[in-house]
This record gives sequence, C-alpha cells and structure tokens, in this order.
Amino acid sequence: MSSRFRCVLRKLLQVKYKYQPIPSTLYRQYNRCHVTVPCTLGISILTLIGLEKKLSAEDELIQTIKHCVLFIQREEYDKAEQLLHVALRNAQQINHQLAITYVYDVMANLALEREQYSKAKQLFIAVTQRIMADGATDDDLRVLHISAKLARISHMQKELTTAQLGYDWCLQKLSSKPASDDVNKLMALTEDWYGRLFLDCDQCEQALNLLKSAYERMKGISDFDPEHLMVQLNDIGTVCDRIGRVDESISYFQQAINLGKEIPDMNDLGSFYVNLGRAYMKKNLLDQARKSCGHGWKLSITVKNKDAKAEAEKCLKEIKNLS
Repeated sequence: MSSRFRCVLRKLLQVKYKYQPIPSTLYRQYNRCHVTVPCTLGISILTLIGLEKKLSAEDELIQTIKHCVLFIQREEYDKAEQLLHVALRNAQQINHQLAITYVYDVMANLALEREQYSKAKQLFIAVTQRIMADGATDDDLRVLHISAKLARISHMQKELTTAQLGYDWCLQKLSSKPASDDVNKLMALTEDWYGRLFLDCDQCEQALNLLKSAYERMKGISDFDPEHLMVQLNDIGTVCDRIGRVDESISYFQQAINLGKEIPDMNDLGSFYVNLGRAYMKKNLLDQARKSCGHGWKLSITVKNKDAKAEAEKCLKEIKNLS
C-alpha cells in the first residue's frame, strides 16, 4: 500500500464541519437543516498530492474519488453516486482497506445530504465498525463525529429520545478530552444540532443556551468560516425573537448583518435585514423597520433572491398597514 495514498486518505478522513441555519419563524427560506457533503469533504485531493504522468492503480482511484467530490460539489448527486460505486469496486479490487472506508464515508455523507436517512445510518455504522476494527476507540474524534451524525439522523427521523441520548453521550465524551480546535469544532457542531432538537421540541431556553455555547466555541477558532458565524448569529437572534427577547434579537441580527457585509456575494444578507426589520416592528420602530426591510428588498433584487424579495415585500406591506 502506498504510504502517500494512506496519508491522503487519512487527511481526508479528518473531522470537517458544516453548520446550517435553523428554521426561521421570520424567514422561511432559511429552513435548511441537513449536512452538506462538500464542506464535509473540504480538501481537494489534488492539492495534497502531485499526479504522475503514468498513473498507478492508486492514482486512478484518487482521480475517481476526486471526480466524485466534484460531482457532489456541483450537486450532481446521481453521477456522484454512480462513480462512488466505481471507486468502491476499484478500492476492493486492489484491497485498499482505508480507501474502502473513505468511499463508504463519502457515500454516507451523500445519503445524508439527500435525506436518505436509513441508508446514511447503515453506511455510517459500517464506517464506524471499520474505523474501530482498525484500532479506534469509542472516544476517537472520527467515531464521535459519526455518532453526532447518527444522533442527527435520529432527530430527522423523529426518534427524539434516541437523538438526545446520542448528543448527551457525544458531549460527555468530548468534555473529557483535552481542549483543541478539533474538539471545540465537534463540540460546537454537536451543541448546534442539539439546540435544534430542543427548538423542535419547543424548549427554546435550552435551545438558546446550546446555540450560544456553540457560537462561543466557533468564534474562538481562528480558521472558522465567517459565514457559519454569521448564520449562527442570525439563528440566535431568531430564537431570541421567538421567546420575546426582542432587544437581544436586534443585537444578534445586527451582528449577523455586520459580518455578512464582509462576505462577498452573500445571497442571504437581504433576509437578515428582513429579520431585523420585523424585530423593529415588534418594538413599534416603524421608520427603522421600513429602512431595514427596504434595504433587504434592494439586496434581494441585486442577488436575485426571489424568496427574500417576497419576504421583504410582505414586511413592507405590514409596516404600511401599521403606519
């Protein structure tokens, strides 16, 4: 087995994270709670190795997996799945156990992305079994990451008690590990998902505490994607608004907007302005509400976000009726 290939796949199996917004009572377009595979993969294979002119069987396998990743990033899921089966067969033919594990992991994440929860669950269990057969213990970060995903799947399948037990177990294991960026990232991911579970159960105070804790962990990590921080701030503002903490929600929406201004081509920034405008409406600050929703309307036109535009127009109409 090529040590270079083993190194590539081990790096690709490292924990990667993606945060998605909670369902917003203010902006319904923001109802995207699944895990997306591109950010789960995260690393381009070809940036880690150099391709030789004459490809070996391992190089061909790497190229096949690379194309799988590209198809997933383009949301061409059927093509990705077909090619993943080719990659799996190639890995099995050369008896490359680490590559087989990696392909199963990509398949599992793709199934989760496509909301094929039963399939994703079976594949994640298979990946866990393979990792542990290779020497990993139950507190290995890879095992804990998959365990958090399995808890998320239980949540999506409405098995809420199972999901809660899974999140509690993951957080307990993580809390006993030495602090590091990887541990903090995984704790933030788990707290974020756990908070969403409480929100679905209408236990907003518990949800808010977990979402805030996740945010504090995120902002303490130097290489954390600012878009994730922006989403989290908006989510926290949404929950604050839901439980009547309007002043607090305004503060979080403003922070999300300020961060979003620094991100090029931010498609959902207009929706954050609408959220802020609706919060101002609750305070009867109609001029500020009108200005915020109006700006959200302009931004939604600029980025051609039809849903945000419709929400902004609805907001402006409600403000007019209150005037």
